[in-house]
Amino acid sequence: MKSYIDSILKKEKKPISLERLYHKIEKNMSDDCGSELLLNDEEKQEVIDILNNEVNNFRVIKTSSDNYILIGKTSFRTGRFYADRNGAGKVSVTTSYIDSDNKHIVKEIKYMVNRGSANGAIDGDYVLVDIGNKKVKPKVYKIIERNIDYIPGEVYRIGTSFFVKPIDKRKQALTIALEGEAIEGARVAVSLDKKVNDQYYIGRVVREFNHKDDPNQDILWEAFKHGIDNEFSDESIEQLRTIPDSVRDIDTIGREDLTDWCIFTIDGIDTKDMDDAISCTINKDGNYVLGVHITDVASLIPENSPLDMEAFRKGNSYYLGGSVIPMTPHQISNGIGSLNPYVRRLAISCIMEIDKNGDVVNYKITPSIIKSRLKMTYDKVNKILKDNDVDSEYEDYVETLRLMSKLALKLRKKRLVKGSIEFERHEIKALYQDGKVVDFSVRTQDVAENLIQEFMLIANETVDKTLSSKGLPCIHRVHDKPSQEKVKELLRFLSAVNMPFKDFDSERIAHDKKVYQKFVNHLHSCGRLSSLLLDEGIKCMARAKYSPENIGHFGLAKDNYCHFTSPVRRYADLTVHRILWDCVFNKDSSAKKIHKWEKKLPEIAEKTTRMEKISDEAERDVLQMICAGYMEQHIGDEYEGIITGISQGCMTVLLDNYIEGTIRVKDMNGDYVYSPDSFSLVSLEDRNNYYIGDRLRLKLKSSSAETKKIDFTIIEKIEETNIVDANSINKLVKIKAKEEKSKKVNRKK
Repeated sequence: MKSYIDSILKKEKKPISLERLYHKIEKNMSDDCGSELLLNDEEKQEVIDILNNEVNNFRVIKTSSDNYILIGKTSFRTGRFYADRNGAGKVSVTTSYIDSDNKHIVKEIKYMVNRGSANGAIDGDYVLVDIGNKKVKPKVYKIIERNIDYIPGEVYRIGTSFFVKPIDKRKQALTIALEGEAIEGARVAVSLDKKVNDQYYIGRVVREFNHKDDPNQDILWEAFKHGIDNEFSDESIEQLRTIPDSVRDIDTIGREDLTDWCIFTIDGIDTKDMDDAISCTINKDGNYVLGVHITDVASLIPENSPLDMEAFRKGNSYYLGGSVIPMTPHQISNGIGSLNPYVRRLAISCIMEIDKNGDVVNYKITPSIIKSRLKMTYDKVNKILKDNDVDSEYEDYVETLRLMSKLALKLRKKRLVKGSIEFERHEIKALYQDGKVVDFSVRTQDVAENLIQEFMLIANETVDKTLSSKGLPCIHRVHDKPSQEKVKELLRFLSAVNMPFKDFDSERIAHDKKVYQKFVNHLHSCGRLSSLLLDEGIKCMARAKYSPENIGHFGLAKDNYCHFTSPVRRYADLTVHRILWDCVFNKDSSAKKIHKWEKKLPEIAEKTTRMEKISDEAERDVLQMICAGYMEQHIGDEYEGIITGISQGCMTVLLDNYIEGTIRVKDMNGDYVYSPDSFSLVSLEDRNNYYIGDRLRLKLKSSSAETKKIDFTIIEKIEETNIVDANSINKLVKIKAKEEKSKKVNRKK
């Protein structure tokens, strides 16, 4: 019966009544069997039940006049609402279909919704949205599902009643009342047990953290505010008991035995979750044989099991302030799922034959059993490759490391020739002593780090090409073109500081990866401003994401790219491993198996992309909290730094130690007005003007770990950025500002 209903509704352009639908079903049934048929009461009730189910699942819309129409033929859609901090937001609608070439197409369309049209929706709600038209703006029509397990917040009291105020401003429209007493000021996680209406709930405290005045567990609290939970479900813990802590003989059946290969890991000195190992030799043809061996987590955690669902929920591991909140429990991430030395481990090996030009001429991807010879560190490998300083433990592997370094240079050279873009990134890292931050250092990419990066890049590319060449689904790592508008603004700044890039316009720069590579090289050559300019160049770039639809990777200049090399800490990689097992290793590329993954991948891609963004935000917030906490001990100290951003209310400054803070205009002497045309804060009283890129001597005025704010005052300007025509521009700015000020005075009179 459902097939008849679906067929009729697909053809109908307007809502159809129930009686007319009955008539059409009867006609189609009669045509099929060759004799006249009429629906009986039981069959009519079946039609009603099917329609009600379709309506309840928002595939069919029931009009006010009790007619029916497919949702796709109306202005209604279903999607996920993502709020901004002001109550407005966007609804992301994902549609998928099979095109005329029998390709599975996935499209994502975002509809902007203003605050007044959100209809009480909060961040993460699954909603029914009326997308409107050219004259009518989109609006949320109905909240379909509020998928909230818990909300982190702070307890407050009104009279004798206790409530929880969500930390996330995007959820502060909710009123959450507690039954019974609570501790005012306590940081808690609360479940929404009883719904009074869409905006009012009765909640229950399911977990207590520290009090807002208690300095303990700050990092855990920051993580939880972002929706990151360090705990695992009881079902997951129970499943852990079924996973062995070592590889058994039965586990090796059907795997290629590589335990006699010279395989080892290279990681940071503190790394515990080692998910990739490498090997490299030369064959009789003079080609390199590179092995990238990745821990086989998919064989340890069955699909749809509690641990798998827990990993999907987390999306990835979180590295926050020197600690780790793992995607899988430590028994897996640091134990049986980590490629620890001297023990057998299950792996998936991508073994590539690479010629002298850096081209992969042959390869195989196979389940394997490996035994790492040594846990190497970046520092010690760098000493070998740069200074020929060999640790005694590494003596047997020096020639292999040099061979690997030679191959890595070939791979990098080829990548750069194709237009791959590289930035010098300065990532700050806190240094601890007895649990306290004592200083900061800057992470650097050196020879060993680059070696591992090149090997992981080529393995990821090879796996993506393998799946794509076989016509199999894949969760690609994609990277769109840069923002032309942001490039245009950066070009304007380059011209303003008399360092113009005249070779190409913004459109060509943003659309041609080789041209963008030249653009970045130009930014590298801009002297003391190069670091600032490179940061702006990064901001022009699109954010990489996961997608079942392959648009290539602009930044890496690769047509095929996925994440395969870190399944212990990224769910996207684990998904790629599952597809390899399902469709390649088990040799089942049936339409049913392919359809299964085509159906699952859009949700996995959306979730993993979202959780990666949350991870980045949490890492940034935790780092800023740590920096502010460290600086609390240095109030009144002097520093040097440069201005990296200017607005009407404040200037952003970056210290030489890469800690970032602000100078509030209200803390400066005199009146100032922001001039975007000269990238400056202009004094209306003939004091110093301040330009982006100016170098300043500063005094630390205040710092707070709780608010994550670090404020400075200016002692003196050390070096000024030379902005072309700044004087004439700022003269006009001052005249206009004084005229506006005079008008305000006259209006008051």
